[in-house]
Amino acid sequence: MSSDLNPVVRLARSTGPDWTKTAANIMLGRTVRELREKSGLTQKSLAQAIHVSVSTINRLETAEATPMRRTVDAVINVLEPDTDTRDTLSVLLSRAMEPEWFQHRFSDCTPEYLHRLLGLESMAITITTYDVRLVPGLLQTPGYTEHIIRTGLHLSEWDGPEVELRLAQRRERQLRVLGQPDPPQCVVVMDQSVLVRKAGTKNVMREQMTYLREMSDLPHITIRFVLSSRMIAGNAAAMAGSMAQLEFGRGGLPGFVYAEQYEKADYFTRPAPKRRDPNKPPTPRQNDYERHLQLLLRIQGEGCASPAKSRLMLDKAIKRYS
Repeated sequence: MSSDLNPVVRLARSTGPDWTKTAANIMLGRTVRELREKSGLTQKSLAQAIHVSVSTINRLETAEATPMRRTVDAVINVLEPDTDTRDTLSVLLSRAMEPEWFQHRFSDCTPEYLHRLLGLESMAITITTYDVRLVPGLLQTPGYTEHIIRTGLHLSEWDGPEVELRLAQRRERQLRVLGQPDPPQCVVVMDQSVLVRKAGTKNVMREQMTYLREMSDLPHITIRFVLSSRMIAGNAAAMAGSMAQLEFGRGGLPGFVYAEQYEKADYFTRPAPKRRDPNKPPTPRQNDYERHLQLLLRIQGEGCASPAKSRLMLDKAIKRYS
């Protein structure tokens, strides 16, 4: 069985000013690392050549911090890339030094563990999500979202700006990912219990189910439900919480799996495609990524209703709330 949920045949999105800060930062570091390795330099030798610490080069290559222009300019002077690569690095650097869309207006209501996901999902070519409790945020209606937000806030916050701010942030996120001219191909997997777990009034639930039904007819969105009668729904999948796999296309950023629990999340990045000694066990990093990816595969392969049956399940849910 292939470890790719969505075999990627499309190229990555072209480098340009529409890239997010997070994506530009990662691609800038990746390009610098490739240029350095092609030149036969170590991080230490490059650091010595431009009179900075090794940790500065490491932070640049791993995108752990916003890059400094003078550092990148010095690296370019030493590594001497061709004109096209130099221009690409310049574009990436300019974008990497700008704030993310959520860092001003929505900074107070955006937890840090979400920063990487929100900074990268609009760049994805394919997104596969799984949620055992709720409709995923990208497909939530305003009424559904508002109920979830209110239940997570203290009563004293209900009349303040917090609710409207979080609603605006969710809408902005949806527009940036699904409202762009070339949206990612999305496979949205939810537990069957989402159809009956009420979030708000019957009207709110009917509106949400109707919206999911409409979205399921779009060519770039597939919606499937994990059946409660399937064994996998009672073990690992039921305990997994929310997960998402993002892929960025050929020549793009490395794909990753996002696993969210209560007020925290883990990111498991696809290991670089290197030949591995069959006699050596996989590294913990390889294990973590593959384990979560295989769980997503099992959920779809062993536990899910077909897209057609899932649409019928939505039709029944709409009638139930009408």
